[in-house]
Amino acid sequence: MNGKKALAWAALGLAMAMGIGSGCVDNRPRFNARLLGEGGEEPAFFSDDESVSQVLATKELLKLQSQEYQVGPDDVLDVSVFEWETNDQTKTLQFRVSETGIIALPMVGALNVAGMSVQEIQAAIETALKEGGVLQNPRVGVWVSEFRSRQISVIGSVHQPGSYAIHQNVSTLLDMISLAGGPLDNAGSIAYVIRNSGKGKTPERIKIDLDELLQRGQSDLNPVLGAGDVVFVPKAPLIYVYGSVRQAGAFTFRKQLRVLESIALAGGFTDMASATDVTLIRRLENGGERAYTIDVTRIEAGKDPNIFMRDGDVLRVHDSPPKRLWDEITTLVRGLFSFSYRLNP
Repeated sequence: MNGKKALAWAALGLAMAMGIGSGCVDNRPRFNARLLGEGGEEPAFFSDDESVSQVLATKELLKLQSQEYQVGPDDVLDVSVFEWETNDQTKTLQFRVSETGIIALPMVGALNVAGMSVQEIQAAIETALKEGGVLQNPRVGVWVSEFRSRQISVIGSVHQPGSYAIHQNVSTLLDMISLAGGPLDNAGSIAYVIRNSGKGKTPERIKIDLDELLQRGQSDLNPVLGAGDVVFVPKAPLIYVYGSVRQAGAFTFRKQLRVLESIALAGGFTDMASATDVTLIRRLENGGERAYTIDVTRIEAGKDPNIFMRDGDVLRVHDSPPKRLWDEITTLVRGLFSFSYRLNP
């Protein structure tokens, strides 16, 4: 037994040395995570009051939806003058509207058609033919054969991203997402409508909760879109949880996610985890990163804020040094006693 006791004491000393040596692994400076909660809670991942107000402001454009399509630059028009017939076939001419809104008709000249409906263009051509002495009672037909002037882009996590020409004066976010085939499985719950506010001005960004719009059909989150607007559907935010958790890995989230929920996604703490020693690594706007210390026990007690996670955040749950040391001691002693028993049956 004396030999076994000696082995046990040797194991204890070795394990303590191992514990002391392994206690200093991460030397980066760490800040207290309470600093992240001092500015108040971050906005949750849904449409805020400002975005809802912006959506309501776009409803003024709905009156354009019931009006005839207004021709613009790059549209292609088919013009038929029924009196210009050859072999009983109507002669149809095709014109692409210039960047300045002009089409050039034979025997008539330049005609500015930007912002006009096909009926208005038809009447203007008939008037020009009469006043120019070309035809006394012209009969003119006008059609838009290619809609190009009013384009809305849908980009990001949708099945068919691209630029879409609309056949009306305006469209809606719901219609444009449907045209693009709908969101992909990796899409987040937020879409952004980006529109040009004018020369020299910062583009306007409207944040829309896609879950509320697509699944609950909330019409007050369906903005009216016009030419030049961009719809951006980003991927769902991604975080990483590793260390002393049961299911370490990368996790996406569609709604707001906080520290406690993130650890739960990773299966919770292992037996070796230190609930008072969790590191949050967050990217900074300047491209660097900063590490924060989180005490989960204080969060659970309501003493510290349960911080919102951001895209790209990394949570590392550290081992508890006393737990790890004791585990190493018991494992080593158990192994030495087993070895000693085999040597001395």
